[in-house]
Amino acid sequence: MPITITVDDRMLKQLIADTGGPAKTAIVADGVEYGIHLEFGTSKMRAYPAARPAVEAVNKGLTQAFMNHLTDVQVGQVIKKGAFDIERGWKERARVDTGAYKNSIHTVIGDSFTTTFESEGS
Repeated sequence: MPITITVDDRMLKQLIADTGGPAKTAIVADGVEYGIHLEFGTSKMRAYPAARPAVEAVNKGLTQAFMNHLTDVQVGQVIKKGAFDIERGWKERARVDTGAYKNSIHTVIGDSFTTTFESEGS
C-alpha cells in the first residue's frame, strides 16, 4: 500500500517569495525521523555528518555558476543538477545505514514537498 507524505512547506515558500523573482526550488531530504540525529549526534551518540559535507562539496560550483548571467532556464538547470549532486554526495557519505536511511534520501524538484513511497509488496 502506498504511503503519501506531505510536509507543511509554507515557511519555505514564503522565504523563497521574499527573495523576489521566479521561484526555482529543489529540496533534498531524508525520509526518516532519525536522520537529524545521525547528522548532528545526540548526548549518547556521536555525529555522522553526511548532508552538510555534501552541500559544502557542491556549494563552490553552485556559487561559481551563479556568478554568471544565467537565463531562467539555466538557473533551473543549475539548481536541479546541484540538488541531485547533493543527493548523490549525501548517500556516498552516509557511513551509518540502517537499511532505510540511504534509500530515503531523495530530491524533490518544485515547490511542493509531497512524495509517495511504495513498499516492495505493493
